[in-house]
Amino acid sequence: MKFEDFKSEIEKIYDRFSVKRYDKDQVVMIGLTLQNRRANDIDIFIDEDIPAFNIATDGNSNRLLKIEIGFDVESLDILLNVLDLIKKYMQEE
Repeated sequence: MKFEDFKSEIEKIYDRFSVKRYDKDQVVMIGLTLQNRRANDIDIFIDEDIPAFNIATDGNSNRLLKIEIGFDVESLDILLNVLDLIKKYMQEE
């Protein structure tokens, strides 16, 4: 799955999601903290600034998923749909 397709599908699941991919290694402000992001890392935010998911690359070039917020029971369908798309994206990249 290409990044643009992934981004479009994530943003269709929940209209408050936004997706950002980093083009180069950099330090970024997320919430109130500075965080390192490597090239091709992806953040999924709620309302543009609340981190929800992060797809990161470790030192061995392994892709790792971090879920950064809690979800209530009524949001589990959204969570499962996002996890399914993230799995497809990570497997195909």
